[in-house]
Amino acid sequence: MNARPRPDTHAVPRPAVEARRRAPALGRPSTLQRPATVQFAALAAATALALAASACGEPGGEAASSAAGGLDGPDFMLTPVTEDVYTVGAFDGEEWEMFGRVESVAFDSQGNLHVLDEGANRVVVVGPDGGFLRTVGKAGQGPGELQSPGALAVLSDDRVAVFDFGMPSAFDVFDTDGAFDESVTIDMTQGVLPGSTLLRLPDDRLLTSNSMRIRMAGPPGAPSDVDAETEVPEDRRPIDVFSLDGEPSQVLYQAWDMPPTEASDAETMESDDGPTLAMQFNQARAFEPGLHVAVLSDGRIALSDSIGWRVKLVTLEGAVDGVIERPIQPVAVTSAIEEAERARQLAALEEGGGSNVQLRGLGELGSMALPDLTPMMRRRIATMIFAAEIPVIRDLSVDGQDRIWVARRSPEGPGAGPIDVVTPGGEYVGTVPVDGLRIPAAFGPNGLMAYIEADELDVQTVRVVRLVTLGEQGG
Repeated sequence: MNARPRPDTHAVPRPAVEARRRAPALGRPSTLQRPATVQFAALAAATALALAASACGEPGGEAASSAAGGLDGPDFMLTPVTEDVYTVGAFDGEEWEMFGRVESVAFDSQGNLHVLDEGANRVVVVGPDGGFLRTVGKAGQGPGELQSPGALAVLSDDRVAVFDFGMPSAFDVFDTDGAFDESVTIDMTQGVLPGSTLLRLPDDRLLTSNSMRIRMAGPPGAPSDVDAETEVPEDRRPIDVFSLDGEPSQVLYQAWDMPPTEASDAETMESDDGPTLAMQFNQARAFEPGLHVAVLSDGRIALSDSIGWRVKLVTLEGAVDGVIERPIQPVAVTSAIEEAERARQLAALEEGGGSNVQLRGLGELGSMALPDLTPMMRRRIATMIFAAEIPVIRDLSVDGQDRIWVARRSPEGPGAGPIDVVTPGGEYVGTVPVDGLRIPAAFGPNGLMAYIEADELDVQTVRVVRLVTLGEQGG
């Protein structure tokens, strides 16, 4: 498994591109010193509260008012029942099932599974029984061909949109038979490219929470070419929306963040037959609160951006419509936890065979293999800083019944914990135990759930199960 560092800047020969990925910052005190509450305000009131929160620097900043039954009580454990449906992917099998590198998966309305095989520049589609249906796209630079696919989404009419980080970057859209339909080019000078996760909104716009901010490099002191509307304060993380009509992207919501750590000196790398790459990283920080986002059927966004157990509901207009909370305390970071985390990251770095990176998506420049980044990554791990607390939430998703799945971290530290299931109305359904079902890579119709897995040889498979029932609650 190759480690894939995320640089804050990279540059290629003119027109040079500087891509900034700010790591979410830490250090925020716990906000869980009050009982669990749930708030569902009128749109105007929520908007006013969000604006007031932005002014005072509070993440979310929405005052909660009424207790929700079950949210502030002890866990009520669920016993989910699933049935295996199929598994696809093989080390030695049919050509279509020998995956190069599975980036993401998505179901359509018929239960067909779309597997984005980034390593082979294609999408593999299998039916509800796991049988092969078709391959969408192939490697190349022509119409319907993919240079460096990074994300996909299934549209409301079951067409497939694939974001291709090539030259030029574009959404390539394919019809339900896999035939190429259209390509929607993204103007890089607008300053934003989609991230690795695309979520479809009801109107077929595409939402991403890990987009890449782009700056076209120029002479020192030259004005920025980035559209001012794409600029986001350093203490916020943007949730961006892209349309398939060619219009510029829009910032739907600015989630909480803290100012980035200090940037290190740029690391310059050269290849014998490729461009020079300058990579600059901010100081590494452990246990940063993630930005977890999912879409409800009515278009509202369920998101978590806090250290505590806190889920905000955001409308398509960008207003906070409600907040759901549980009084679960974050784990304090001790020196023993810091030492264990450094050791874990070093072991993962070595186990991954170092940091040999292949830079792709350079169009006519092709690709370039970078020198081993392992020494630099070791230095970053040795000098990383830590938050005072470990964030409670580690993942979030929404299933086909609009239930919000909130994965917690272990009460003892950074490992996986149980999963709370709640409704958008604030009803607590129950908690899946830590040794039970996990949040899948994709939920589908009729209870389908897809998991991307890898064996000891790093051969990837996609396992699909059906959730029969979440089970009865018990004390």
